[in-house]
Amino acid sequence: MERLFRQVLGQATPGAIFRATFNGVGFFCACTLFWEHLFTVQLSEGPSMYPTFSTRGDYLLISRLHRQGKGIEVGDVVRFYHPSFLGVNGAKRVVGMPGDFVSKDPPFSTEIGEEQEMIQVPEGHVYLVGDNLPWSRDSRNYGPVPLGLINGKIMARVWPPSKIQWVANTLQPAQFAED
Repeated sequence: MERLFRQVLGQATPGAIFRATFNGVGFFCACTLFWEHLFTVQLSEGPSMYPTFSTRGDYLLISRLHRQGKGIEVGDVVRFYHPSFLGVNGAKRVVGMPGDFVSKDPPFSTEIGEEQEMIQVPEGHVYLVGDNLPWSRDSRNYGPVPLGLINGKIMARVWPPSKIQWVANTLQPAQFAED
């Protein structure tokens, strides 16, 4: 191994070393830009989004193009900076956009609409709720979340291989009967 290393170093010119270093730095910068501004992969943890995501954790593909709520709609699952815990990301489903009316339920309740009180989501905010209501700390606890705290939209589960799939928008518009 030492012999091979000495042979390679003996044949390397300063220009070749500079080009290899320059190309390596360029590749690193391109990967960093892609990771920070386009797409990233992150491990999910916790029971709040069960059964959409496993409680033991799934690796999720996150689109960073949807920062600050760009292009999101009701039913999308977003990643956001948690308003109660510094440096922690959360993942929840959007159930109310700015101006929408949503049911004001008590924290950790298992039923929707039992209080029969509605609140309007303020401009520049979204109402986020976990899929596993009794185990979710969400907008029912800390109120509507500013759009500026959203740092991505969860697009797909990419690990484990047996569960690779796109994250579906499970909320559908209300269907009214024709009279």
